[in-house]
Amino acid sequence: MATKKHPYEHTHIVHHDDGSHSIHHHHKDGKSHVDYARGDHDGMMDGMMERTSEPDEEEGAADAGNHGIDEAEAAKAGIPIKGA
Repeated sequence: MATKKHPYEHTHIVHHDDGSHSIHHHHKDGKSHVDYARGDHDGMMDGMMERTSEPDEEEGAADAGNHGIDEAEAAKAGIPIKGA
């Protein structure tokens, strides 16, 4: 079993009618909790990933604008790559 790499015991998410989300990460120490809100589902997932996991190499490539796709494959598929 993999070792957990974040200090939280559990997470509570409130899904609001307008599509926004309120997120509460409950810290193992019982007091260093983290609360934040995001305007949409993608933002909620980004916030959770930022706080509970380590980025992988392909994620860094995606953040740079090429989505982790090889340049030749991206060109064939018509996917633009920043800086290319």
